[in-house]
Amino acid sequence: MEKEYYYVGVTVDEAIQKGLRDLALSEDAVKIEVIEGGSAGIFGLFKKEAKVKLIPLDEEYSKEQAVELTKIIEEEVKEEKVVQKEEVVVEKVNEQKVKKEKIITTVEESVVEVEENEEPVKKAKREDYIVKNKERIVNYLQNIVVAMGYPDATVDFIENGNRHFTLNIKTEDNTSLIIGKRGITLNSLQFLVNNYAKKFSSHYFRIEVDCDDYRENRKKTLEDLALNLAKKSKKIGKPVELEPMTSVERKIIHNALTGIKNVETESRGEEPHRYLVITAK
Repeated sequence: MEKEYYYVGVTVDEAIQKGLRDLALSEDAVKIEVIEGGSAGIFGLFKKEAKVKLIPLDEEYSKEQAVELTKIIEEEVKEEKVVQKEEVVVEKVNEQKVKKEKIITTVEESVVEVEENEEPVKKAKREDYIVKNKERIVNYLQNIVVAMGYPDATVDFIENGNRHFTLNIKTEDNTSLIIGKRGITLNSLQFLVNNYAKKFSSHYFRIEVDCDDYRENRKKTLEDLALNLAKKSKKIGKPVELEPMTSVERKIIHNALTGIKNVETESRGEEPHRYLVITAK
């Protein structure tokens, strides 16, 4: 049974944001219905507040658990900020030491000519700060999963190349709460992890969060769905609309149908309710 929550505000947007904060959910994790649009009235009279209804997409959503999880995450962020400040202080102290050492070093020692037969020194490979801080990133995710009720959960860090990484959650318990309906909870965890890891690197990277091979199984399901809906579109002679999906899932369906003659895919709508339309002639 769907859980419904009602919120009011001066504007529709204010009411929605108030509801999202109260439910500790992102906009793509709820269905939003506008009950009243709100009105400024005339000369300040007859004002009407906007009213909206928010329905969590995850049927197993628990407001108490979501709020508690948000508190835990906020505490984690606070602790990490303290650690980060301490690290900055240490780095500054080290920089001062290096500067003093450079002053002490004489010009004759600092300027050394390279002999003709000496091989040039190879430029050191840039250190990957995501890999360097992988333990902290893994611990961040693991603490959240443990707080969700999985005390035995572990997280593996996998390097896939081209600055793509995977955090694989492992547990002996039922993982439906970790994954969520159509991967909604897993996607939320992935968003949190990528946002957290940004403080370690300003360069491009992508971290995928997986559990029980859900990503691979979901990919296969979407590819089969794409082919079946393309056949359906051709049979009924009309375009077929899919439910709203993430950009990654839309890309999987698009790639599955690329190269098939007389089959087209088109994205419509605005995020987070953007969806695909398949047309087969």
